[in-house]
Amino acid sequence: MDVAITAAPDELLRIDEVLSRLAAHDAAAARLVGLRYFAGLSVTEAAVALGVSAATAYRLWNYA
Repeated sequence: MDVAITAAPDELLRIDEVLSRLAAHDAAAARLVGLRYFAGLSVTEAAVALGVSAATAYRLWNYA
């Protein structure tokens, strides 16, 4: 799957900053958001990649 990031560089820096702040509170939620945003994975696909249940991934997504 080809995923193109079309965000401007300053937007990517802001996203990185926000993900870093999220990671300080919940590293798993930050990894999930990164997979969803940068890799284009669904919540279920991200759950598999992280080795967690779909229910846990949805909980993390809702939290984030």
